[in-house]
Amino acid sequence: MVGPRLRVRRLVGPGFEKYVGDHLNDFAKDVIRLASQPSVSARKEGIEECAALVEKMLEETGANTRVLKVEGAAPLVYGEIKSKRSSKTVMFYNHYDVQPEEPLELWKSPPFKPEIRDNVIYGRGVSDDKGELVSRLKVVESFLKVDGDLPCNVKFFFEGEEETGSVHLHEYVSKYTDLFKADAVIWEYGTVDTKGTPMVTLGVKGMIYLELVLKGLSQDAHSSYAAALPSAPWRMVRLLNMLKDENEMIRVPGWYDGVTTLAEDELEVLQNMPFDGAEFKKTYGADGFLGGMGDAQAKKALVQRPTCNIAGIWAGYQGPGSKTVLPKEIHVKMDLRLVPEQDPQDLWNKLRKYLDDNRFADVEMQLISMEPAARTSYKDPFAQAAVGAAEKVYGVKPIVELGSPGTGPLYLFTRTYKMPSVDIGVSSLDGGIHAPNENLKLENLRKGMIWIAETIERFCAT
Repeated sequence: MVGPRLRVRRLVGPGFEKYVGDHLNDFAKDVIRLASQPSVSARKEGIEECAALVEKMLEETGANTRVLKVEGAAPLVYGEIKSKRSSKTVMFYNHYDVQPEEPLELWKSPPFKPEIRDNVIYGRGVSDDKGELVSRLKVVESFLKVDGDLPCNVKFFFEGEEETGSVHLHEYVSKYTDLFKADAVIWEYGTVDTKGTPMVTLGVKGMIYLELVLKGLSQDAHSSYAAALPSAPWRMVRLLNMLKDENEMIRVPGWYDGVTTLAEDELEVLQNMPFDGAEFKKTYGADGFLGGMGDAQAKKALVQRPTCNIAGIWAGYQGPGSKTVLPKEIHVKMDLRLVPEQDPQDLWNKLRKYLDDNRFADVEMQLISMEPAARTSYKDPFAQAAVGAAEKVYGVKPIVELGSPGTGPLYLFTRTYKMPSVDIGVSSLDGGIHAPNENLKLENLRKGMIWIAETIERFCAT
């Protein structure tokens, strides 16, 4: 909710703001430079080349860099710069891989040839996450050019597999444990809403992403044999139907064990978070929310309700016209979103047992990725620094999200290293991430960089 104009002492000086404003077009060119290099992790396209470019840009910023590697993984680009003023360390986590660019016919300009139109950069990755990555580099550059030093030590941590589940990130953190120690983390992505109000996000849901494979026959059969032969698709329909009840609750025994209600202060933060249910439903063409929920219930569910979603399903003939076939097998991809109290490995085991106990032991469960949820307390000094910085830079109270309904590997830092984390940055909710005509507004880039800088100054001054 937009609040009154506030008077809060500012730590980032006018020289910093002037430098950012004077060099904004140069910063935009660096966003274009990085986004011009394809790096589609789903196809393993351009990953090595993009990692090399990211390292080069880190070196240009003045960082000591290392390209870390584990077998079978995309390179992880690491860098650090020491401060003479403070022993505290802030880490930037970002990713240089991007989503596939399809459908190409909906782009108004080539996705990997970014261009600026009306002070907006268009191209795949300019918002998620290459524009955010560059903004962090340029915040550091601006500090060094204006002050000759940083408010604290800075570490950079740029991976190349976020868009495919960060499947090797745990190996990296385990292998290079000491490199990832810091006092706080600024996470990959941050936004302003469609009205220009900054959003401070304090966590993410966890997720189990899996594929179910059910094979009934050794080969496809003529559909007339359905009178005598078993149907894999029909068995899968019955399996899926037993995963949730008529009230949309997950039926796997023990699925909600340990899940707690939000604390009183968390409920207050949630209540203050604006949510336009009518606009949300209109955007997706929905007649109503799941199970007839009202707006308040839906808002709470996005933060604190586990999900069991069918992401894709296929079997048999998919082409035009008809082909009378009894498919030999069926595949279903599912994502199961988790809240902070849930252990994905424990739930994986419970799901396996549930299928076995209900005569689906022959169904193969293929794990694609697994991540616990993570959340930083609203009361944490780093969260408060981000909130206070937003109030000063934007002149309004920010929207505080307890957690995003999405997922990322945040748990490795909040759980393993016990580091607070905030999602703040330079993007916008209408930036078209994962979609054609992804974009980044230059004014958001400018203001978001000042917000990041002010957050760091405030945190390091405490």
